[in-house]
Amino acid sequence: MQVRFLPSFPPIFFGLGAVGKIGEALATTNITKPLIITDRGLVECGVLNHLTQSISSNIDLSIFDDIPENPTISGVENSLKVYRENGCNGIIALGGGSVLDSGKALRVITNQDSPLHLCLKDPSKITADVAPYITIPSTAGTGAEITWGGGIHPDVDTPAFGLRSPYLKPDIAICDPELTRTLPPKLTAATGMDAITHCVEGYLSNNSNPISEAVALDGIKRVINYIGRAFRDGKDMEARENMSMAAIQGGIAIEMGLGPIHALSMAFSDAPLHHGTLVTVSMPAIMRFYNGLKGEKLDQVATAMGLPKGGNSGNRIAKKIEELNLEMELPSTVRQMGYKKNDLGRMIEDASSSHFNSPAPKKPTKEEYKIIIEEVLG
Repeated sequence: MQVRFLPSFPPIFFGLGAVGKIGEALATTNITKPLIITDRGLVECGVLNHLTQSISSNIDLSIFDDIPENPTISGVENSLKVYRENGCNGIIALGGGSVLDSGKALRVITNQDSPLHLCLKDPSKITADVAPYITIPSTAGTGAEITWGGGIHPDVDTPAFGLRSPYLKPDIAICDPELTRTLPPKLTAATGMDAITHCVEGYLSNNSNPISEAVALDGIKRVINYIGRAFRDGKDMEARENMSMAAIQGGIAIEMGLGPIHALSMAFSDAPLHHGTLVTVSMPAIMRFYNGLKGEKLDQVATAMGLPKGGNSGNRIAKKIEELNLEMELPSTVRQMGYKKNDLGRMIEDASSSHFNSPAPKKPTKEEYKIIIEEVLG
């Protein structure tokens, strides 16, 4: 029997009120002078204040609140300046995927001389000498609070470089659904659908991990059962709690690998489009491409979504995702998201050459990607 590596994940404080465990997390990681990185939206809606009120007044806090909507090298480097100017010795990332991925990049360059762009191009430069790191998600979808991968854009209009290393894995995650209460309906929908793409692509990948596969199927069920409720009523804390758990489950599924849905996100990453919206817009076309896939996995995904199994499961899954997107007023094409570029050849090349294709149960050819991209573009 082949020996396989089954990844582990950081300790997680989960549940309503979990943010109150921040003191314990700081003590465990030996952080005495943390830098909190976040974005201005979370400052304005009071989420940052909710966190800082839970931190002892004896802790010397510094704050950087200018992480952009999509993570960039400049955003990370600007936060590093604040980290060093204030003599910080650890990082707390409060936010969605952009903030959490920025925190991973920041922890890499706090203690070493290699500039970030070299670490992005050559992950072997990432060493164990990284800053202590606590993640606190304010959305329910990316799963970035527990993973050891991410993406950083050289600038807002340039495709992201992947950042991946076991040394990026956060030390502790604090997942408090209360922090997602003020998340607007549109972002609730888009980030939640990001979670289901992680669960689906991870489960369908060629990498076998029975533990993560079971988690992924449960994550699919949670999104299907609770995302509509969270979208319609942000104060529905049962729905919020289940969506926060689904996000973690998606993060676990990511470690089995992703696939063409995320390869398509690379094709359109030369524009500042919201990642969660982009992948859910792309998902139906890939599910139709997978229709007829050998084995039982598509049927298992369909069953988790409450759909009949059997022939044409891929088509039924695609239709279900389209119905959810329509119900939550998400776009149906990338053009509806505001994407204006027209270099189809470059899009095909970026999608077909993406590392996300490697674990896919069926990889589209360039000709097939052309058809898929034209459909997703609209």
